Amino acid sequence: MAEIATLAALQEAAKCPICLDYLRSPITTECGHNFCCSCIQQSWADLQNRFPCPVCRHQCREGRVMDNAQLGRMIEIAKHLQPRRNKTKSQGESPRCEKHSQILTLFCEEDLEVLCHRCTQLPDHQGHHVRPITEAAADHRGRIHSYIEPLKRQVADIQNLISIQSKKPFELRKKVENQRKQLSSEFENLNQFLEREQQAVLWRVSESERDNQQKLSTNIAEFSNYGSALQRLLTKVQEHSVMPEVELLSQVKNFYKKSDNEVSPSIFSVDLKRESCNFPPQYSALQKIIKKFKVDVILDPETAHTNLIVSEDKKSVRYTKRKQKVPDLPKRFVINPVVLGFPYFHSGRYFWEVEVGDKPEWAVGICAVSLSTKGRRAPSVPQGCWRVQLKGGGYDAQGAIPNPRVLGEKPKGIGIYLDYELGEISFYVMPEKSLMCTFTDNFTVPLRPYFYVGPDSKPLRICTRTDSE
Repeated sequence: MAEIATLAALQEAAKCPICLDYLRSPITTECGHNFCCSCIQQSWADLQNRFPCPVCRHQCREGRVMDNAQLGRMIEIAKHLQPRRNKTKSQGESPRCEKHSQILTLFCEEDLEVLCHRCTQLPDHQGHHVRPITEAAADHRGRIHSYIEPLKRQVADIQNLISIQSKKPFELRKKVENQRKQLSSEFENLNQFLEREQQAVLWRVSESERDNQQKLSTNIAEFSNYGSALQRLLTKVQEHSVMPEVELLSQVKNFYKKSDNEVSPSIFSVDLKRESCNFPPQYSALQKIIKKFKVDVILDPETAHTNLIVSEDKKSVRYTKRKQKVPDLPKRFVINPVVLGFPYFHSGRYFWEVEVGDKPEWAVGICAVSLSTKGRRAPSVPQGCWRVQLKGGGYDAQGAIPNPRVLGEKPKGIGIYLDYELGEISFYVMPEKSLMCTFTDNFTVPLRPYFYVGPDSKPLRICTRTDSE
């Protein structure tokens, strides 16, 4: 029995760990494991720089392997040991039952146990399907043999998966490197923005200082003149106090008139406006706020000027020279090519984006629901309207800080962020999300999105939530 086990172990060691068959043209890796030459080549087929051992994952340098001809000869010998083992087993004494010392000739299919004739008479196996060992062995050998090909495919799949996973570190490294470059670029843009913001804020502080200094100097001069006038008045009082009665009374009227005209100037109080910095949303918590408060804005066709065509989904509008046959409604704009949007804003915070493309003229923003629809031409700023306008190649946002008269690069989209309670409307260049300007006001009436289309055929389009993400 020991010899049979030893032969079985020898034959098992002569098999390839990949295909589970006898080694063919065996090779040996640096780590000492043996494989079929074709199996290891297939395992490393898709790899370029890394050659892991399929057994221990040791990284073989440049796929170095060694032919093992001696092992190949030993495997040929091991193959021929199989018949001898079977012959030895057939010539030896037949196995016997440990309970009854009878030859094992039967097999119980329910319990999967080898039995002798007397075992079948015990209650443990009565009624079970029992058949001769030869027949059962042939059947189960066939079943077990059917496992070989599926297991080989599973092993091949696992090896392929390992090969694929071995490439993942390179992909990860590349993604991390790209992310590092992106973050470095964003921090560089942030530093540039902070430098520009610092210069702008310090310039405004200096301007405020110069303005207050000038007003303070003027106020000091006014008080100096007033002091001189009082000194002259004091001299006259002293002179009049010693005049004869008739002379005093004859000049007293003129004295009272001049003394009453001397009025003290107002005291000037230094008013240094507190400056604050406006950061672009991608570099602050505003990015999350924008994401949270995106609103689905649509156009209101009933407000559209007769030369405007609103798309069926109410997301796009364009100008046409031919007037449209539409009802004459009180809220329809009749002078300017303007259309308003939904929803109404009574409170809260909202963000939406308008695609302006390369239109030569447009204006977008927010207006009060009470905005007049029958007057005010485009160049003027309607009362109750906060907007950014492009016209004649320049940008204008009267009343905003700062006024974006010239931008370095023409924006393709404009982001609008409303904080009703805070009283702020901010405009951003999209998709860069850099701040253009901010309006501040005290909102007490409902507001609506505002769109001035301009007399050209290129459309204005409201971006959907998917577009702006």
